[in-house]
Order: sequence, then structure tokens, then C-alpha cells
Amino acid sequence: MSFRALFLAALVLGLPGCVRHPESCWVCQREVHASVRTNLILASGKRVVACCPRCALHYQEEPGKAIREIRVTDHAGGGSLPLGAAFLIEGSDETPCMRHHPVADESHTPMQVCYDRCMPSLIAFKEEAAARAFAADHGGTIHRPGTVAPPRSASPRPGANG
Repeated sequence: MSFRALFLAALVLGLPGCVRHPESCWVCQREVHASVRTNLILASGKRVVACCPRCALHYQEEPGKAIREIRVTDHAGGGSLPLGAAFLIEGSDETPCMRHHPVADESHTPMQVCYDRCMPSLIAFKEEAAARAFAADHGGTIHRPGTVAPPRSASPRPGANG
């Protein structure tokens, strides 16, 4: 076998290790999109990534899930800031977490989504002016820093009234 053939074989065999796979959400295993990437610092100090602020809030709401801090990405300029310091747009027409292949049944018929843990979307901004401009273009409700809306559940929790 020639040197060239050996080199090509080594290159082809080594390629799978070089392929970059998208980053996955630690909570729901969806692909993480840079514009809504959320970092969770757990009570243990472990740092993990969530696909969006909504998914992080759902995780925080689960019993026994202690989180020290949630840091969100500024949709307008990148960079990270504490969730409590962000202007949040809830329910805009931009839904980064919904950019995935639809779930299908055994006959390959797409199934209707009745509940999605990442919906309505929750997009963070460092500056109020950027949040207002985004809402003017994409709709949604602006939440001032420290007033984030709690996650909405698909159905009441066991034992909850109405």
C-alpha cells in the first residue's frame, strides 16, 4: 500500500471523531441554539446547559432540583447575564426550540403537539430598548427584570385545584 493510500485511509477513518455534533440540552436533550442558550449552575456547583430559559425554569420548578444560578444569553448581542437581570420576551413568533423534526407515529404521520416544555418561547435581552424593538417585530409580552413568568404546565399537578 502506498503512502498516499495509507494517508487517505487514516484521514477517512479519523473524520468521524472530528465531526462536530450540536450541543444538547442537559434537561430535554434538544439542540441548543446560541441565541437562547442558558447556563444552569446547580446547587452542587456543576454547570450544565439548557436549550432555553423556559426549559431551565421548568427544571428549577421540579421538586428536589436545586439551582444556584440561571444565566441567559442576550439575544441581541450575545454575552451572558443572570436571568433576574434580563428583559424577557414571552410568546413571540420566534421559537428556536421548535426547530426540530416533528415526532411521528409508526405510520410516519406527524403527531400534533399539545404541549411543549419550551413553549411559549422565552427570549432574553440585556437592554430594554432591544427587547422592545424585538417585541415590535415579533410580538410577545415583555417581562421586566426579576418578574419572569413561571412555566405553564400542560395540566394541573396531582392534588392541585383547577
